[in-house]
Amino acid sequence: EDMGFLESVFSYVFGDGDPNGDVEERRLALVGEMIRQNGGAVTAEQLAPFCDDAPMPLDNGEEERAYVDESFVLPIVTQLDGEPQVTDEGDIVYVFPELMKTSTSKSVVPNLSAEEKRESRILRRAGLDEDAPTEVIKRLLMMNRISTRGALERGDLVDILEEVLPDDNTSDVDVDDPTLLTEREYKFSLASSIQTILAGGLGVVNLGGALYLGNLLGQYALYGVRLPSYMGLVQQFFPLLLAYAVLFNAIPLVRNIWLSRQNVKIQQRNEVRRSWKSLLEQKAGSVKRKMMAAARMGKKLKQLGAGGRDIVFDTSKDFAGIETVKEKDEMKEFDKLLEEKAWE
Repeated sequence: EDMGFLESVFSYVFGDGDPNGDVEERRLALVGEMIRQNGGAVTAEQLAPFCDDAPMPLDNGEEERAYVDESFVLPIVTQLDGEPQVTDEGDIVYVFPELMKTSTSKSVVPNLSAEEKRESRILRRAGLDEDAPTEVIKRLLMMNRISTRGALERGDLVDILEEVLPDDNTSDVDVDDPTLLTEREYKFSLASSIQTILAGGLGVVNLGGALYLGNLLGQYALYGVRLPSYMGLVQQFFPLLLAYAVLFNAIPLVRNIWLSRQNVKIQQRNEVRRSWKSLLEQKAGSVKRKMMAAARMGKKLKQLGAGGRDIVFDTSKDFAGIETVKEKDEMKEFDKLLEEKAWE
């Protein structure tokens, strides 16, 4: 079922909101999963497919660095409490001990009811997180021009989503690639084509009627005649009627120009992210070397226990605190040796 007439007119004039309102949530979820899969240590190239300001990688990445400035990863590194580490080759690897500690502390999977498992499965098929907010589900349906009328609860939206998802793995609903962040482009209106044409026609009729009325009233105003009764009221408030008719047509026009520019930027950012993903798949030159160094560092994090007391150095703590912890650990090791010799 399509939108109602008033809804379609509102959608035509003002639009339907930002389709990327949940982009930060999706970004952190995708990055967090990628970091966990790589043992808590990654390179700037691995983070680039999820960044906004990453430059286009160079074509000759086999012999030279694919980039010089890594500042584009700072927002993600800061949000996830990452720490830069320098390898023996002089490359920078970003480690996330707190993220790994969080993932291990939340490794216990709660028991889900059959309905919760069904909902989780449907949301994953649609490319959403299992705990996606209700507004995100509704926005996804609206973006794909699927009516949500009559859906009063979250379960109703999930039922509608299940109905529109095909049985096979292909789907008309926008499913994001988990290996990179893909921004959705703006749509001028979620109303049907016929409703959009009717809303636009209404705007043209309003503007034409206002201009025609202005021409009639102008003839009386030319001679200084003030019309009585109802026509006098129309004459008095005509500037407001004209402003309404102009804005009814001007707002969609300006919004369409703005949306076109925003979509160009979104396409450029998505293209840059896809280029970084392609570079990672090639695994050539310095990219391969850095990824191997990050993998080795990730193994060390697992062996030492990320976020635990076995870490020798942690830049998030001051030097005095680190020395105190090391002295306590050394005393414990010494006591263990004494106990072992005593038993011998």
